Amino acid sequence: MEGNTGGEAGASPPRPRHRRCAVGRLGRLRLFRADLLSLQPERLYRAWMAEYRGTFLRSAVCNDPDIIDTVLRRRPLDFPKSARLGEGLAPLLGGSVFLANGADWEEKRRMIDPAFDGGRLRSALPAMVAATQDAVARLGMQADGRAVEIEAETSHLAADVILRAMFSEPVAPADAAAIFAAFRVHQRGQPLFNLGSALRLPRWVPRLHRRRIRRSAAELRAL
Repeated sequence: MEGNTGGEAGASPPRPRHRRCAVGRLGRLRLFRADLLSLQPERLYRAWMAEYRGTFLRSAVCNDPDIIDTVLRRRPLDFPKSARLGEGLAPLLGGSVFLANGADWEEKRRMIDPAFDGGRLRSALPAMVAATQDAVARLGMQADGRAVEIEAETSHLAADVILRAMFSEPVAPADAAAIFAAFRVHQRGQPLFNLGSALRLPRWVPRLHRRRIRRSAAELRAL
């Protein structure tokens, strides 16, 4: 989901702008479509764990490292990924490990685990450092008082790290720009808000995604 254009100056902890007061259902829907982070009330940023209940969304925000470790590492099968998010992200991510649950997730995870053992990660570290150094150099060349599109720069860095770690070569600037442009189009198409995710339709009902979302997802996969 597209990030906020600015945070709160001096906020502790640092955070995006957030909702300070109660809003009605139409207001929540507008915020949901614009930016999920803006929809969150202030208390979610200060609680160890807090629940949010909205018209179309019920979620929990966790800031406790021990609970996060329980959810992600110690007991992942007890906390399946949201079917609602899966509905919206399916055109881009399909049946990948990012959306899989249960036995399907375990099988996919076993397939990719060897790529994340200690030795392989250590061998990829120099590539990550080189990509980061190049990113710092690019930002340094733009340090002339002009505003910098930091989301584009971090997208470039992420693509560069992936290509260097997997294929030992940097990403071309034109390719990085194309990836960022396609991803922004996909974000602005609001893929997380669709009829299937909002109403929890039965599995046999066809999922209808807008043509722009399907097209940008296909472009991202091709890139």
